[in-house]
Amino acid sequence: MMLRKHIVFVKNFYPVNRDPRLIKLFKMLEGMDYLITYLGWNRSVAALNPVEQIKCKDRSDIVLHTRAPFGPKSFLFLPLWWFFELWWLLRLQWDVAHIVNFPSVIPAIIASKLKNKPIIYDVEDTSADQNLHIGAVRLLGLMIERLCMKFVDAVILVDDMQVDEFGGIPNPNLTVIYDSPSPLLSRSVKTSEKEKDPFTIFYAGYLNQSGNLNIQAIIEAIQTIEGVRVIFAGEGDLVEELKIKELETKGKIQYIGWIPYDKVLTMSYKSDLLFSLREPSPLAQKYICGSKFLEATMCGKPILVNKGTSTAYKVHKENCGLVVDANNIEEIENAIIKLKENPGLCQRLGVNGRKAYKRRYSWEIMKHRLLSLYQEIAVKSTKKNKHP
Repeated sequence: MMLRKHIVFVKNFYPVNRDPRLIKLFKMLEGMDYLITYLGWNRSVAALNPVEQIKCKDRSDIVLHTRAPFGPKSFLFLPLWWFFELWWLLRLQWDVAHIVNFPSVIPAIIASKLKNKPIIYDVEDTSADQNLHIGAVRLLGLMIERLCMKFVDAVILVDDMQVDEFGGIPNPNLTVIYDSPSPLLSRSVKTSEKEKDPFTIFYAGYLNQSGNLNIQAIIEAIQTIEGVRVIFAGEGDLVEELKIKELETKGKIQYIGWIPYDKVLTMSYKSDLLFSLREPSPLAQKYICGSKFLEATMCGKPILVNKGTSTAYKVHKENCGLVVDANNIEEIENAIIKLKENPGLCQRLGVNGRKAYKRRYSWEIMKHRLLSLYQEIAVKSTKKNKHP
């Protein structure tokens, strides 16, 4: 009887149910020959006991519960997380470690060398471009992160344009796995269920000012357009402003709170237009297309995006939406009117997006890539341990 492989996922984030990508990865591995341990950091909830295990099907969670900020200030608290991570990686028996983002990779490299076990480095967000905006400091951060890639067994990127961001990836085992929606978490919506009036624009995600999302621009753009509403879902420091706008606009702006990811996809199916007007700053947003583009393509909906981003490049390439200058309110307004008054155009753009999803971005394609990578790494590890 073949022993089940043990994969340890490590990310300085918790809870898992607020991370759609982790949910997809764990659901993908359910029922397969893998045991999963998740090491996470819950920075928003203080606890007397910093370590807690939560048992799930084929998965146990080991979580550091201690308050700490997000963003650049979080680097001051990294030694605490590093000690916690290294302790558990040395204590646990595992076959492969899947490390998400730079704040967790250095302890994993140390544990990998001490235990002679393989690690996969998943660059979901480039820390230097997400948190460091000063030229020399940013370049130093990129250089350190790039150096770490030399000491891991494989690198995962979430967008092929990240190769340009790093000026090349110094690891021959490179896989691009887009953050595509999983069909297992979605359902089709019958035409009769769709809202016919008003024209509905939808956005779900973290609603933080620091993300340079330009949601204020789309709010301003729809003020004078009749028969249009924007629905927001999520959490963040922009929520209070959205609640005020909801009262002021008498329903043109609607805030529905945080919703689970399957409902995000259902709402996307029911909507007429999605948008992602993020600025290409922080630079991580310039090189990573993000989930909104992928949700739009899977749902067959047009998307409105900001110029100068990886998302804009892909929208041009697939002809599945409109690209605007997010700092030009009139341009955004004209784009919305164009789509609202031309249902045929909306349908064509949506169909193009759906074709692109099936051809290049589907979760089934991403799933096959990841499972193949796990198998390849596990085989190499077995051979390495047999012949030291």
